[in-house]
Amino acid sequence: MTAEVRRLAVLSMHTDPLAPLGGDFTGGMNVYAREVAKALAGLGVRVDVFTRLESDASEREVPLADGARLIRVEAGPRERLDKDAQVEWADAFAKGIAAFGAESGARYDGVSAHYWLSGLAGERLGRAWGVPLGIRFHTLAALKNDALPEDTRRESGIRLTSEPGLAGAADALLASSPAEARAISELSAGAEVHVVPCGVDLGRFKPYPRDEARARLGFRPDIAYVLSVGRIERVKGLDRLIEAFALMRSERPGLDARLLHIGGEIRVGAVRAGESYRAADFASPAQAAEVARLEELARKLGVADAIIFVGAKPQEALPLYYSAADLFALPSRYESFGMTAVEASACGLPTLAFDVGGLSQAVREGVSGHLIADGDMDAYAKKMLQTLENPRERPCRGATRWAESFAWRRVAEAELEIWARLRRGAALSSTHAS
Repeated sequence: MTAEVRRLAVLSMHTDPLAPLGGDFTGGMNVYAREVAKALAGLGVRVDVFTRLESDASEREVPLADGARLIRVEAGPRERLDKDAQVEWADAFAKGIAAFGAESGARYDGVSAHYWLSGLAGERLGRAWGVPLGIRFHTLAALKNDALPEDTRRESGIRLTSEPGLAGAADALLASSPAEARAISELSAGAEVHVVPCGVDLGRFKPYPRDEARARLGFRPDIAYVLSVGRIERVKGLDRLIEAFALMRSERPGLDARLLHIGGEIRVGAVRAGESYRAADFASPAQAAEVARLEELARKLGVADAIIFVGAKPQEALPLYYSAADLFALPSRYESFGMTAVEASACGLPTLAFDVGGLSQAVREGVSGHLIADGDMDAYAKKMLQTLENPRERPCRGATRWAESFAWRRVAEAELEIWARLRRGAALSSTHAS
């Protein structure tokens, strides 16, 4: 048996890597699965990325890059399902992948599972094919539940009980940061966890001249813009950002500033009344309810006029927003890494974040931004004000240099070394067995 890594099966069951970002379950994981597959292909590894078929209109097979493709597998109804409802289809997902491999003649050297649902299917495939299984959870249910307010939907019991077993079954566990690695190691009773951070496309995320970016987006030149990007859900902490923004405004009433959020699925036919979409414009009931709560909070705090929801934007549009803004705000209650912070850095925009989860890996204090003690709203508001009133060089050269260490090729090289090590171990075991 050779230790060469020729082909990998990458599993992203519950969310399509090509789905628009900003939905209930689409975010950094979608980007990671897609971009690391393309980067691995660039290193000479053939990669098949498998996801669940959600629509009759979706193509069954889509090329991602030379040597990488996305394959949509029949597993349950052809419609978008809540992630908890997909548990019962994990076996069907695994069987569909196995059938594809048998029919196409593809032989895989490893199974890379993203998120716990993919781990359920990946465990079956790894055993059936006799190849190593690597799992990247992206988030852990226990940590996410601990970070959420009591009145928020919790992660399911089956996820809580499944993750420790999957961690024990995997041949390799990957984490985005040392903090996440420690948590996974505790979950798996001390198993070795490899830290491989998330990446950024440096060809796409790069600075534009600030005045040009503002002109193209229709931003006013005399206003300070605080930007946030991500899914609209409680764990992302948008309520905390609005509170800090209101504290800042009360400290400096004359500061003309806007808080602009990118994210959330806008329903077909919705038309913005003014600068911002409203709660009723969001297609997801969960997002609509959360935006309504945030709007009420902004009204109560007297900043409703300054809060702008623009909905999801394609990745190719994000560099303009990062380049036009004065500060990137990341107020999450929990992040396993914080990919958007690195995207902002690549565009020369400093990040202000609470020091939670893996954000100390994504944000370099004093270089690419600042980390504030979790929940210290006064400190967050003061640092926001200080940054807006005393802007440094734009773009911030320290931030762009920091982002260079997260190029996707580097991420893929680190992953490939792990897979090569697993293959060498499998080859050695096979030799001893014979």
